[in-house]
Amino acid sequence: MSVSRQTERTAAASAPFLSVPASPDQLGLLRAVVQTVAAHNNLSLDVLADLVLAVDEAATTLIGHALPSSALTCAFSSLTDPSRLRVILAATTSSPVDASTSSFGWLVLKTLVDEVVLEQTPAETATGDRSVTITLEKALRVAP
Repeated sequence: MSVSRQTERTAAASAPFLSVPASPDQLGLLRAVVQTVAAHNNLSLDVLADLVLAVDEAATTLIGHALPSSALTCAFSSLTDPSRLRVILAATTSSPVDASTSSFGWLVLKTLVDEVVLEQTPAETATGDRSVTITLEKALRVAP
């Protein structure tokens, strides 16, 4: 294994990751973890607040569609571009998530972060279960 590939594997393995029940009572924990990870990157208070609010909005969207037994996962990465922080939220849902550009939630997300990507797998079972991922990216503008 090359040194660069081993470095990538080590960095990916050490990236913060959280999995909690897809329930609104877990949002406080998720916000605290996002705030801690973002603060570790020495972000300005405004950028930090925007990222925490965006993750809260994306998580709330996923929780609203999630199966009762589903987990909400949150992973962080800056591996592809060290000047940006990527937050990946995922859950198993019973219905598709509407990403209408005119919805209030989607407009909030587009305002708070630099990039938002919604990915959904087609329903895999007769009950319509699908995997939904919302990826948020924010530039790492460091605090002065």
